[in-house]
Amino acid sequence: MKHNATEKWGGRGRADPPLLDRAQRAGAVICRIFPAVGAVLLVVLGTACTPQQMLLNSLIPDGTVPMLLSHLENVESGNRDRIIELERKGDWREMVRFADANIKTDPFSSEWRMIGGYASSQLREFGRAAEYFGDMVRLSPDDATGYHFLAEAQRLGGDPRGAVTTLERALLVVRESPVTYRLLGDAYVDLARDAPAIAAYRRALAIDPQMADAWFGLGRAASRTGRTADVREALQALEQMRSPRAVELRTLAGMS
Repeated sequence: MKHNATEKWGGRGRADPPLLDRAQRAGAVICRIFPAVGAVLLVVLGTACTPQQMLLNSLIPDGTVPMLLSHLENVESGNRDRIIELERKGDWREMVRFADANIKTDPFSSEWRMIGGYASSQLREFGRAAEYFGDMVRLSPDDATGYHFLAEAQRLGGDPRGAVTTLERALLVVRESPVTYRLLGDAYVDLARDAPAIAAYRRALAIDPQMADAWFGLGRAASRTGRTADVREALQALEQMRSPRAVELRTLAGMS
């Protein structure tokens, strides 16, 4: 995976006001539909998601942003406007139907699977979301992004074992992805398997020592197994990064 993915999304140059306005509105839609994509997009456009949405931005691994942008750019402006309209109404059911209609027209489209998965997630129909993201994996089996989305849909749908299997498959595609290891740690935590969770978080941090979510996950899993030294190490790292997750971990570990 390559770094500086946001720069590959067209850089930070300014667009003409009407185009920038349209891009920001479209970015806000994607951010609210699925924060992982929106967080990256809106940073490039000079705005931001909410703190809750930003927590998921690490789902976009380095190097996949150009692919996602390419997919979104292939969506006609009329279709983008329709997505914006449905999001403003909160009509996720119609957005699913809209995605399905476009999939019938273009059965090899992964961007419409992405939109369908977002809308299904908003409906909390995680099984259906997993079907869309599973199709993303089928269409692009060498890209870890679909695996990540699929694993999170599985976790949210109450299938952390399935998420572990999905992420293990992702590691066959991209062996040194800190995002994959961090998500794997989360799945192991859901299974109350704290030892392999800690190992997964450690692998993520060996690749990216600044991944706050991995430090938090490490501290959380360590606190459940009485590994106080590991908890303190994670807390110190979060505080040095001035991450808001430091307060959360301190409270969780009873160190406030």
